[in-house]
Amino acid sequence: MDLKKFHRRDFIKTSLKGSAILLASPLFQACQDKSLYAAFQVIKSDCTGCGVCLKSCSYDAIILPELSSYSIAVSKCTSCGLCKSVCVPEAISIASTDYYINTTNCNQCGKCVAVCNSGAIVLGSNSDTYSISSSCVGCGACVTACASQGKAISYTVQYYSVNTSRCRGCVEKCSSGCAYGAITKVNGKSSINTSKCVKCGKCLSKCPNSAITKAQVSLDQSKCTKCGKCYEACTYSYIKKSGSTTNETPHIVQTTCIRCGKCLPVCESNAIYTEKSAYTGDPEINQEICTSCGACTPVCPSDAIIQDITTAEIDQQKCYKCGRCEEDCPQKAIINT
Repeated sequence: MDLKKFHRRDFIKTSLKGSAILLASPLFQACQDKSLYAAFQVIKSDCTGCGVCLKSCSYDAIILPELSSYSIAVSKCTSCGLCKSVCVPEAISIASTDYYINTTNCNQCGKCVAVCNSGAIVLGSNSDTYSISSSCVGCGACVTACASQGKAISYTVQYYSVNTSRCRGCVEKCSSGCAYGAITKVNGKSSINTSKCVKCGKCLSKCPNSAITKAQVSLDQSKCTKCGKCYEACTYSYIKKSGSTTNETPHIVQTTCIRCGKCLPVCESNAIYTEKSAYTGDPEINQEICTSCGACTPVCPSDAIIQDITTAEIDQQKCYKCGRCEEDCPQKAIINT
């Protein structure tokens, strides 16, 4: 017997055994992962391990602990269905989800629109215009309210101060309007302690020499989201609202929405919610009824409908299962199987 060949065989056998143990280890861990859920699953018997679904998932929700042994992490999965649409052997089972806006909670801040790459979110045609009157005392409540929205309001003068060239030192007059002890006399002139001043503006009318300079804010209309939070925050009613008060209800265009889920975390008012779609099966076209009128083609968000002069077919690999083609078919030739 060739001693070298014998040693080489032993080495290969030992290596294969070690590799099998290493590959099996993460699989055992994945089986114990409680974040995996039956409704989001890969059918092991159908999966070929091609890996196409991995590339389609932008959220790293598909786990591959071992070749041809895929799983889906429900904590990361947004139910967009893109992995299912690219899986040729149809080994992925995932429930479709539709997104909707609760108009009661929505403040039309516009944050969800910014993250929606498919342009599926349509805000109301809010034509309200907000403006700040010259009577504003610069309290800054509107600045705080707008900080979580478009940051459209900012200070041009942040603190109250005394113009010493105008001040005559009659501190008892201006301080009489300050309930916070922010105004004192320093070197014969009135002085405002900005750490105590709440910018209420009551000292302004008390100064006979107009020596007090108030804080001031400005509104950048290009950044304003028209959410109305500044209007509600202004207890002095110095923010004015003009324009239409009847607005179109904000909504998500289901034919455009790809269910990526990016709008959910940016909505601070929790106005966006999801529902399991009723259209979870494969839509099919009854060729005996279909007239190839073309009504279904433009409403398909994934271009899954293939049409010619006499027939139309649905590419199930591209289909999102949104059900729009079924709703828009005048002949009722499309059924959800």
